[in-house]
Amino acid sequence: MREEMVNGLKVKGFDSVLFVSHLLVLVLSYSIYLAPYIAPSTFPYFGFIPIFYPIIVLFNLFLILILFFRKRLFGILFLILSIGLFPPLVKSYQFFGKKVEATPDFKLITFNAHYMKQDGFDEFFKKENADVVLLQEVWYSNKNFKKLKDSVFADYYYEKNTLNQIFSRYPIIEFRPIFPDVEGNSAYSSYADIDTGKDTIRIINVYLEPMKIDKELIKEGVSSTEDAKTNSKILKNKLTRGFLRHQMQIQELLPYIQNSPYPVILAGDLNSVPNSYEYQQLNFWLKDAYPEVGRSAGTSFHDFKYPLRLDYVFHTEEILPVSYRVLTDEKISDHYPVVAEFKLP
Repeated sequence: MREEMVNGLKVKGFDSVLFVSHLLVLVLSYSIYLAPYIAPSTFPYFGFIPIFYPIIVLFNLFLILILFFRKRLFGILFLILSIGLFPPLVKSYQFFGKKVEATPDFKLITFNAHYMKQDGFDEFFKKENADVVLLQEVWYSNKNFKKLKDSVFADYYYEKNTLNQIFSRYPIIEFRPIFPDVEGNSAYSSYADIDTGKDTIRIINVYLEPMKIDKELIKEGVSSTEDAKTNSKILKNKLTRGFLRHQMQIQELLPYIQNSPYPVILAGDLNSVPNSYEYQQLNFWLKDAYPEVGRSAGTSFHDFKYPLRLDYVFHTEEILPVSYRVLTDEKISDHYPVVAEFKLP
């Protein structure tokens, strides 16, 4: 009997630790809702939470499963308390976007083409036949790009901004780079006001500061205990520096949205995950088309094993999204192309 009592005390003690630990995980999970309000300049380390949020939620579900087997009522309680953790996931995993009956009249592709190192771009863009194509990480002097420009896009209007390229079936009546061209700058953005024939819309092509994380660094950090601490420090420094640069770049970008005389579509590679400070600042002024009409996983960067949505299409209220697709069969870059269709006002 004494042995059973001792065992009982041990179980009780373990349950207490589990309960408190689970509460802490729950608090950490709900901190995702603070993302719009905690700027990297205030606390840069908060930026890690949106990156690892899916893992945090999965760990929370694992703890709930343990509680169900040990203390069923606690398991039910924590399941109810966890309901609010799922809306932020819709920005990365939307499988039930609404079906829009309207017929689209505008098709846009945004694609980080990773310097067009592979073949297949001509065939892809010819097949998709988009009205506007926004490219990131593409040198205008690249021979594959020149071939693409002179063939598939020979009849398109064209503007360039270093690594960002814009092709439009419609006339570009104004074009302007947004980020200053200064030494050490690795971020590029520009807008093109295009005349669709019935209205003018502003298209903003964005490529925020890359984090410059080599996947070999991650592999070494995972496989080698000896180097894990060093690699973790390098990763932390690169990410926090990137968060701070992103904050400045978003501040430079927002006036071109807020003061636009036309409806806006903003697309590109933010090098940021959903629910991040950068994402939320844009989401204050623009709607993300994916949670509205997406019907598959939004993962757009596939070079790491960890799923990341880094590429986006945002729009102002008066533009109606009809479909949003991440073309996971097209592996001609380390990003997947994103295709969005709209009904223009």
